[in-house]
Amino acid sequence: MAIKIKEEKLIDGKIYPIVLYKTKPGKLVTPEEKKRADEFDFLLAKRIREIEGKCKNNGLLNLKGKRGKVLKLWYKVGSEFEFVMDTNLVNPEDREFVWRAIYDHVAELAPGQITERAQRDPKTSHFSYCYRLSKFPWDFVELAGDWTSWSEFFDRKETKNDHRIIEWLGSKALEEAITGRQRWLRPLTKAIHKVFENKDTTIFEKEELFTLLDDIFSNFNKP
Repeated sequence: MAIKIKEEKLIDGKIYPIVLYKTKPGKLVTPEEKKRADEFDFLLAKRIREIEGKCKNNGLLNLKGKRGKVLKLWYKVGSEFEFVMDTNLVNPEDREFVWRAIYDHVAELAPGQITERAQRDPKTSHFSYCYRLSKFPWDFVELAGDWTSWSEFFDRKETKNDHRIIEWLGSKALEEAITGRQRWLRPLTKAIHKVFENKDTTIFEKEELFTLLDDIFSNFNKP
């Protein structure tokens, strides 16, 4: 199923709104696909209005713009996007475009103007990162660092190229391996970058990669 995207295009010095139906390259967007995309877009708009209403009613929307507190808002927002993973609603191959389409419907939850990079690569968008954040236990998230620290972790070249690094960090959350420390995610992210900066981690088997990350973690986590 294609995903409906609204954009603006400059034609002869004037800006015109246009509608695109995004899908994987080479896939034909049929009239039936467009109809399904329109139906999902209607559902997406409805869900986002509901999410914004919840965040307003529980006071979380008031945290927007407050650097030390906004993490809780974006964590809650991310948890509300679990429906995006429903394969009855969104084909996995087209899911990345939903993270772009969300910007067409958010109002008070908008983090700002969508960046050119997020338009080009929706997996790097703000709302994609919110969803990834929500997959970790809240106590772990809060202890690790603020929203900026988490964004930097998801945004690192190593993490974007190999999502198993995110999976590995999730295993640490389940192990509760870090105790008695706060704001540790940013220095850990830098430590991972230092080791893998000039390496392609995808060449490693999962067990080997996790062992390497465990070594980085052990050295980093020494008191």
